[in-house]
This record gives sequence, structure tokens and C-alpha cells, in this order.
Amino acid sequence: MLRLSHRWGRGRRCLLGVLSLALMLFAACGSNNGAAAVPGVTNTSISIGLVLDTTGPLQIICAPIFAGDQLYINQINAAGGVNGRQIKLDQVSDNADPTKTRDAVRQLFEQDNDFMLFQVCGSGNANVASAYTNPKGIPFLDPIGGGAKYTDDQGNALPWVWMTQPNYGDEGHVMGYYAATTLKAKNVALLYEDDVLGLRQKTTLGEALQKYGANLVATVGYAATQTDFSAAVQTLKAANPDLIVLNGLPIPTATFVGTATKLHYRPKLGYLANYPMADNSWAKLLGPAGEGIYVSGYSDVNTPVGQAYLKATAGDPTFSAYKFYGYINAKLLVDALMKAGSNLTRTGLQQTLNTQFTDYDTGFGPTITWSATQHGGISDFEFLQIKNGTLTTASSFIKASSVWP
Repeated sequence: MLRLSHRWGRGRRCLLGVLSLALMLFAACGSNNGAAAVPGVTNTSISIGLVLDTTGPLQIICAPIFAGDQLYINQINAAGGVNGRQIKLDQVSDNADPTKTRDAVRQLFEQDNDFMLFQVCGSGNANVASAYTNPKGIPFLDPIGGGAKYTDDQGNALPWVWMTQPNYGDEGHVMGYYAATTLKAKNVALLYEDDVLGLRQKTTLGEALQKYGANLVATVGYAATQTDFSAAVQTLKAANPDLIVLNGLPIPTATFVGTATKLHYRPKLGYLANYPMADNSWAKLLGPAGEGIYVSGYSDVNTPVGQAYLKATAGDPTFSAYKFYGYINAKLLVDALMKAGSNLTRTGLQQTLNTQFTDYDTGFGPTITWSATQHGGISDFEFLQIKNGTLTTASSFIKASSVWP
């Protein structure tokens, strides 16, 4: 009896020893491959999802943005990556169609298993994307569009969305201020895209014009796919404005200016366009009709990052503000991933973005401040003017909070 107990005790100890060893090996394996439990993160790579229209009507903006993204990420990967991991960009085109955006985002996270979402092109498209990612706790950095939502209906920050570019409301206030005080416009008309892109700016532009002694005398909304602007030109012309503000995207606004030119009409002070047109590709679309037009913008290349970009793109035929946008925002992405450390998780990145981006130097002029309750982008604007077919600087930076309220 004693001998039997002794054997059983020895066997039990051996069995427990084997189990303990197995558990230790399992834990060790889990430790070595812990990153694999985080979607899109391995010991050697981080997969980032993007939805950029490189096939449809917004490719004039989105294709160079993606080229800028790739340029910076390629530089980082060549230098060793982020905390020892290579960055992999998974880009899907939704053809600028918001009805296709959700499926594109689902592909990135339900099939490709990416870590986070970086850039969706178009305000409405970005809002479709955040409606998917925010409830799932997927970080979404840099929605592209000044009408993109980064707060809920009560004004609270969406916990998983961080804006980098300005919103169109702030821009409307600054444009109204500049039109009235610098350009000396008294009567201003507005052509705006009749959706989330333009409606907010319509309100804030009118507010600022009134504050600074000018009037919004006429407005005309248009659909993003509209091609005939003859009636819009006649309506705005009838109001006899000093200046027409152009809100929207490059192709329809260029079509409007071209139509007005063919009808031998141009307001006394010309046009002032909002920041989606702040690129030399728009000046090229306009041709001679664009000479003298003012454009709102918010990035400066006279910085170390800007100079590094110019050096890297010295072979490009013309400067692309869109490509520069991709480059500088890819830098912001990399800075955030670096700050989040080698033990990368989605909640860890969220914490990093909420706590380590106070007066963050963007590298292109303005600064960004994020917190758990503030996820808005920059709010500084400068103005450019088309001269000899090229955008040239016409003002210093103007902070929205300095002109409104």
C-alpha cells in the first residue's frame, strides 16, 4: 500500500512537471509572438489600411496623396522601420463613391486584418468609414476632408478618430475675414458643394463677412457630379458681387470658372477658393482663366520637413501640395507609432495620440493639440495667389481663433 502510494506520488509529480513545462513553453511562445495577437502587427511589420480614390474623380487629389504617403514610408522602412517593424500600406480605392466606402473598409479589417485606418479621401466617405471603425475601437487617423466628423452629435470627441487638417467651418471664418479686410470685398457670392463639404462653410463664411462689414449677397449650391454651370454663373452674376468664393473640389470649381470665362464674366475682385484647390494641378486645370485667383491653404515648405520633401522630389516636374500632404501626414503617423512603443496595441496608440500630441510640431507650420476630449485638426490658414500659372504665397498664417468669435 505504501509502495503504491509512493509510485502514484512519483507519477503525479512527473505529470505535474510535464504540465508545468508545457505551460511554460506555451507562455514563452505567447511572449515571443505576442504581437501576433494584435491585428495587423507582427514582430516584423505593421499593416495600415487606406481608402484613397486612385481610379475615379478624386484621383487628382488622392493619387498624389498616396504617392506622398509611400515616399515617406519608403524612407522610414529603408532606415529600419518603426521600432524594428516595416510599415505596410494596404490601399483600396472606393472610386470616390461613399456607397462603396464601407465595403472597402470592411475588406481592410475583415479580410486584410489591418491594424488601423489611415486616410479616407472625401468628407462623406470618411464619415462612412468612421461609422464602421469607431464602434469597433479601430484607430482612424487623418480623415481627408474638412467636413469629416470627429465629434458626435453632442460635440464629444469620437474616441477613435483624429483629424489633422482644418475643418471647413474654421476656414469659412478665416476666408470671410480675409475677403473683407484684405481683399476689401463688400459684396461676396458663394458657389458651394451642396453637402457636408459646403453647408458648414456657407454658414461660417456668412458669419465672418457680416462681422467684418461685408455681405453674402448670393449663394448657389451644386452637386459634386455636376458638369453644367451656366445657370449658376448667371445667378451669381445677377447679384453683382465683388468676389466669388469657390467651395468644393478642383474639377467642378474649375468648370465653373471656365464657364464664366466663356460667358465673358469675372467678378471685379475675382475668386477666392477653399483649400482643396491649393495645388498647382488646379492652376493647370484653370489655364489662363486662373490668373490672379486667391486660394486658402495651410502648409508651408519653408521648414526642415518641407525642405526634405523638396529634396526628395527634386525630379518632379511641379510641386504638388497633395503629395506634400501625404508626406507630412505619413510623418505624423510614423511619429505616433514610434511614440506608442514596441508593445503596439490599438488602445496603446489611442493613449499616445490623446496624451503625447500637445502643441505637436507638424513640420509644415501649424501645430496640433489632441487630448481625450479634443480630436480636431489644425486651425491656421495662409492665402496663396495664382501668378504665372503657379500658386505663390500671398499672406502669413492666420489662426481661426484670432478672427472668430
